[in-house]
Amino acid sequence: MSVSKTTLWTLFGAALFMSVTAYGISSAVDTPRTLMARGEYNDLKRGIEAEGKVAVAKCRDEADSSARELCKAKAKADERIRVADLDSRYFGTVRAGAEARVVRAKARYDVARARCSSEPSHGRIACLRGAREENAKALAEAKAGSSSI
Repeated sequence: MSVSKTTLWTLFGAALFMSVTAYGISSAVDTPRTLMARGEYNDLKRGIEAEGKVAVAKCRDEADSSARELCKAKAKADERIRVADLDSRYFGTVRAGAEARVVRAKARYDVARARCSSEPSHGRIACLRGAREENAKALAEAKAGSSSI
């Protein structure tokens, strides 16, 4: 039995087309389940980002540069925490909750570093050491909490 090259190439093309189609359908069907609608999530995220920009803009009114940097650090940390909490609610997984706890710990560390930058040089070093120790504890607790679940 002999099959022409044209027939073989046609069959190969059809098989490839069917494989790509099946992959596309499976990708569309296998989207992760979430606890809220994608549109609602996007609206809430845009709102958080807009509020964060407003909070950072309010920090420009601070007269002292160290107070301004502390205000910006607090505003950015609050925005990151709120976005991580929103992601946790959106995905509703243990991993998303653990990531939110890690983001919360890192945000506290960033605020503590900004707070330490306003101290004199000898006090700044001790403040940063304390902030690093607190950060290490908080990260360990966040990661331990996620692995025990």
